[in-house]
Amino acid sequence: MYQRQTSMIVDETFLRDSYIPEKLFGRESQIQEILKCLSGLQNKHKSINLWLYGPPGTGKTTTAHYVLKELKEKANINGILVNCWEKNSFYDILDDIILQLRILRAEEHRTSLKLEKLRKHLSGSSFVVVLDEIDQLKASERSTVLYNLDLLSCIGLICISNSRQAQFELEDRVRSRLNAYSVYFPAYAVEEIIEIVANRVRPFLPEELCSEVAIGQIARMSCGDARVAIRTLQAAAQLAESDKLDSICVDSLKKQWDSAKEAKQGYLLATLTEDHRILCQIVKQKGQILSGDLWQEYLQHCEKVKRKPLAPRTFSDYVNGLAQAGLIISERARVKGKVRLFKIVS
Repeated sequence: MYQRQTSMIVDETFLRDSYIPEKLFGRESQIQEILKCLSGLQNKHKSINLWLYGPPGTGKTTTAHYVLKELKEKANINGILVNCWEKNSFYDILDDIILQLRILRAEEHRTSLKLEKLRKHLSGSSFVVVLDEIDQLKASERSTVLYNLDLLSCIGLICISNSRQAQFELEDRVRSRLNAYSVYFPAYAVEEIIEIVANRVRPFLPEELCSEVAIGQIARMSCGDARVAIRTLQAAAQLAESDKLDSICVDSLKKQWDSAKEAKQGYLLATLTEDHRILCQIVKQKGQILSGDLWQEYLQHCEKVKRKPLAPRTFSDYVNGLAQAGLIISERARVKGKVRLFKIVS
């Protein structure tokens, strides 16, 4: 049996969310689309703005980091990423951009002056701003941010969200001005997850510690979510180490996956609105429910807590958003008409 002399996880750098691999598996076409849209920046022209969307764990943020690195190394175009979960107002986002760019004498609290400082600093330069988790901003704040940043010359905007709903909620004039090109990030195939996980673990975890069988099991359990797969692997390695095992045990992976899945669902619910959480809770309580019944249950709940309900069309968008995020299952009901059946994810 393989005798481990040191800690099973020699270098956890490869497992961190911030790690950017040399090659991104399964995202070659998305990278090419993004670079094509930003190509005008090389000639100091206005680029095509982008909206990256898809379920969590499908590589949207990692791809954006990768593109920024490529632009810097191959075209000398700088860019930054702002996390809108942490910076959730135009002032905070602008302040973060200025801080990252180290623009001097921009301590003035007025937003208009900060924006002018940024405009002068970027004058004549091509630049990319990535707004990660932009759906965390209130719709009005989101419109303000995008309208003002798009006014800057030679700047490319990349917006990242779980769905296009946040894009549809923009003010008409802002959505028209932004004219963002959408790039969809589907869930990874099992084979792609195997490549991603193997690429992450092999630098520090030989096959004697983590077999191909274990990696395949992780890939199948992850449901196309690379983040869940990597965190499951990390948790399984830590458990094997604490139990003084010589390798990652396939039997323990299910328990670790359940833990990672619960963490993912908690994260997703925290990023959604109160109405999303109400709808998800109703489906969870019922186990399964028809679309019309879900609408009625939702209206009754809003009346009970004295909350203004969503409009019917917005309600449909929100339910579709829950399904896209993998929090509920949506399928066609076996009844007459365009009726959907919603189930909670087991």
